[in-house]
Amino acid sequence: MNEVKIFSGSSSQLLAGKICQQVGVSPSPFKIKEYANGCFEVVLQDSVKDCKVFLIQTSIPQTLHRDLEELRQMINAAKENGAREIIVVMPYVSYARSDKEKSDKKYIPGMAIAGKLLIELLKESGTVKVKKAGKVIRVNRMTRFIGIDFHSKKFAKFLSELDVRAYHLSALPLIVRYLKKKNLKNAIVLPADKGASKNANFLARELNVPVGSVDKTRISDTKARIKKITGEVAGKDVIFFDDEISPAATTVTTLGKELEKRGAKSLTVAVTHASIINKTIRKLMGIKILKEIIVTDTVPIPREASESLPLRVISVAEILAETIREISKEKA
Repeated sequence: MNEVKIFSGSSSQLLAGKICQQVGVSPSPFKIKEYANGCFEVVLQDSVKDCKVFLIQTSIPQTLHRDLEELRQMINAAKENGAREIIVVMPYVSYARSDKEKSDKKYIPGMAIAGKLLIELLKESGTVKVKKAGKVIRVNRMTRFIGIDFHSKKFAKFLSELDVRAYHLSALPLIVRYLKKKNLKNAIVLPADKGASKNANFLARELNVPVGSVDKTRISDTKARIKKITGEVAGKDVIFFDDEISPAATTVTTLGKELEKRGAKSLTVAVTHASIINKTIRKLMGIKILKEIIVTDTVPIPREASESLPLRVISVAEILAETIREISKEKA
């Protein structure tokens, strides 16, 4: 592991510490130089020459674009200082929602494909010109991208199309392992929508409980309408599964109110990513039948959320550390 360096940007310090502990390396020091005009510059305070460099940075709603600029600069700094290979670890990619094929988000002609653009920008930050056989060629040092439960499968295809190897991990087995400890005799699983049906069916099979379906129409980023629910929910302990809770918590709050009308006994929310702000806390507290919210630490959970909501946070450090160890062991 001597040729491996792990740096964390501002958004993933706690998770990165857990990952480093499991991998068995110390996190490399990192700092940011701030300037009066609003600019900043990233400094990697450890030699990366000829190393495999893992850069950990996630998406936080309040600081999203600052976090992405940090990541771009981290990639560039690693490239400029001689890293042999750069691997981006982005536990939650908010821009993985962006493509032309999503069923709950209409693509508008003239709209940018922000998910693909993000990868292009990151890749360009790690591209270096080298001489080979008398010719100058462009070599990409950012060769791999590790993420968890992309909202759109198309995001992994974008990576492949740009010659960046995607490691698309899933937190679903961690959620299954936790739920198996519960009494599920009265439970039924409901997906957020058609896009979540495959994972919801897997969850139901693993837990040996029935699964229903939800026909949802997204009106806007903050409004949704439940058109139909299949499966008996009256008197049931409903397990709602989705890949994420957005700050608006639109789907889960809309479904929660509908389940209350239909006489559901309780609601357990199980998601990978939880982008929680104060508005999210207030909306979730308004669901009367809410029993538990199972989330992971792909995004830092605010202290206010832990104090106000019935949260259970499961760490993804083990699945990220396992992938990092596997890549680290590969010979050049």
